[in-house]
Order: sequence, then structure tokens, then C-alpha cells
Amino acid sequence: MRSEIIWGKWYTPYVRVIVHIVFWVLVFCMYYFTYRRLGGSYFWVLVAKELFVTTSLFYSVIWLVSKWIEKRKVLPILIFIVFSYIWWLNITYLTCDLLKDFELKEGSGIYKYVNFFIRDGYFGIYQLKKFPNAFPDFLTLVSVPLAPKLIRLLVAEGNKVLLLEKDQAELKLEKAKLGLKNSNLELDKASLERDNLKMELEILKSQISPHFLFNTLNSIYRLAEKGEAGTPNIIMKLSNMLRYMLYQTNDDKIFIAKEIQFLNDYLDLTQIRFGDSVNLNFNIAKIREPYRIVPLMLLPFIENAIKHGPDRSRADAWIDVSLTIEDGILRFLVANGVNKNSPAPSKGGIGLQNVKRRLELRYKDKYTLNVSDNLNSYSVILEIEL
Repeated sequence: MRSEIIWGKWYTPYVRVIVHIVFWVLVFCMYYFTYRRLGGSYFWVLVAKELFVTTSLFYSVIWLVSKWIEKRKVLPILIFIVFSYIWWLNITYLTCDLLKDFELKEGSGIYKYVNFFIRDGYFGIYQLKKFPNAFPDFLTLVSVPLAPKLIRLLVAEGNKVLLLEKDQAELKLEKAKLGLKNSNLELDKASLERDNLKMELEILKSQISPHFLFNTLNSIYRLAEKGEAGTPNIIMKLSNMLRYMLYQTNDDKIFIAKEIQFLNDYLDLTQIRFGDSVNLNFNIAKIREPYRIVPLMLLPFIENAIKHGPDRSRADAWIDVSLTIEDGILRFLVANGVNKNSPAPSKGGIGLQNVKRRLELRYKDKYTLNVSDNLNSYSVILEIEL
């Protein structure tokens, strides 16, 4: 991070010069009033020495150490500290060698300080026994002027880390927002697909209902023409069946007992319609368990058998229908005879194609549908996992 970001835009080069001047004036005053208490004219030597050392180290830190700190180079910093200490030892030795020519009060603090550094000669300053006393003095000297700079550098590094973490956090937040947006899009897509599926199923159901109605009304019309006494009963059955189709098939699934009752009524109507001319056998077991099934799923198979069987030719026409449930598996069989020498039925049988589509939409991977088209017969076996 750049210093102007940390300290603010107010820290212009002009302000920086003023701050440095004020800072060094304060440092000078600190050294001046500290050493003036010693008395004697030699205190100016100590003030000059301290200012020279601190200013040299301070600006060395600005131009060298700060760059090493930014690049996290530990070894150059350690070498700089070692050489700075050696350099300070030499400056201190030369200063003390100069102070020995002044009249120093024997036994005073300054006398002991000077004697400590010069009594063993120049090379004596490098003795390890002097390190425990000399190095703390070095740290004390440089800590006051260098502390602000080091603190500023550390703050700058800390701000770099914080900004990096902030950027990373913002990046993660943006990724999370993007992920949430994508999730919402996926949910919207799924919701749209669900609505489309529901609409498609409703359309398929609406296609089945007219097909059934056309066939049944045609049967009632023929019976009415013949003046059959059972016509009112047939109309009542049809009324019940229409009521079932209009009001009870709107649910997603219904109890299978209702669907079976509907099929029984339909087969009764079919038997009345064809009478003895068609051999109609249906065996639909009574189901006591509360199984559920998609409504109007089975009727199109019966309609298809009638269309391609008795409606095509009643010569030797027959239809077999059976429905059983074992271990939760519904098994539905519809078979019919086919006279392929007779004219083909008119097109428009939409029921069977629709129910295949509904099976795929509602019972995907949970059903099997086997169709057998032989020379004189046609059969369908449907198994559904309820």
C-alpha cells in the first residue's frame, strides 16, 4: 500500500518536509536538555554525536530498510542491524576519545561512560563482555527517532494484509452472490419447467377426456335409436363418470379404488354398447390398500383396444382386461382381437400416444410398458411401481 493511502491525501511533500523539520527540532531539544544537565561545554559533543547517528540511521531506514520490509527480506535487515551497531561503536569510540581531553569529574556517569569505551583501546569495543552494556545503549539511542518510521512501515504492511484480505473477502462475496444468482436462475428454470410440465399434463388430460366422451355418446346414441330400456341407467353412469373426470381428476394422484370404479363403469357401458356381439372379459381385483395413481392413466389402453377391435370389426371380436396389485406393483393387461382384413380405423386416436407421454413424465424409471402386435391380436402389459 502506498503511504498516501495510509496517511491520507493531506500528507503532501511540502507537509512532509515541515513534519521532518519539526520532528528533528524536537529530537534536538530532547538531546540538548538531557546532556545539558551534565554541565561543561562537552555536552555539545554528545548532542552532535547523537544527532549524527540518529539522522544517519533514520534516513538509511527510509531508503533501504523500508524496501526490504516491503519485500520481506529478513537477512538484509539483520545484516543492516549488525553493521549499524558496528558503525555506532566506532562513532561512540571516537566521541569518547575526544571527550577524554575534557575535564571530566572522576566517578561521574560521563567519566565511567567514556572510560568504558576507551580503556581497552580501539579493538576493545568489540569484546563480547561489553556487548550486554553497549547494545542496550545502542537500542535506546536509535529507538526514539526510528520508532515512528518503523511503526509507520509496520502499519503499512498491516494495511496491505488487511486490504488483501478485504479484496479476497469481497471476491468471495461476489462469487457467493454469483453462485446465489445462478442458484436462483436454476430455481427459476426448474420452476418454469415444472409449470410447463404441469401445463403439458393438463393438456394431455384434456385431450383424453373428449376422446372418451365421443365414444361413449356414440354408444348412447345407438342405444337410444334402438329404444333400449337401460338407456337412463347408462346416462347416469356416464354422468357419474363425467363428474369424476371433471372434479376428481384435478389432483396430482387419486386413490386407485376411484380409478377402478371408473374403469368398471366404463366397461359396463362398453358391454351394454356391444352386447353379445363382443366377448368382453374383465377381471379387476378389489384393492383395499390406499394406493394412489395418476388419474385417467389406464383408460386410453381400453379405448385403444375397442377402437382397433370391435370398432374395426365385430367378427370374432374380443377384449380381455385385468388389473392386479402385488407388493405395490400394479399390473394392467389389455388384449384384443384384430381383424386386419377389415378397414383400418379412422385416425385421431390421440389417447394412447398421450398416455405414453404421461407415463414418461410421471413414472419415469418406475414403469414398464410392453406392447405385442401379432397377426390376429394386440396386447399391452403395463406395470407401475405405485
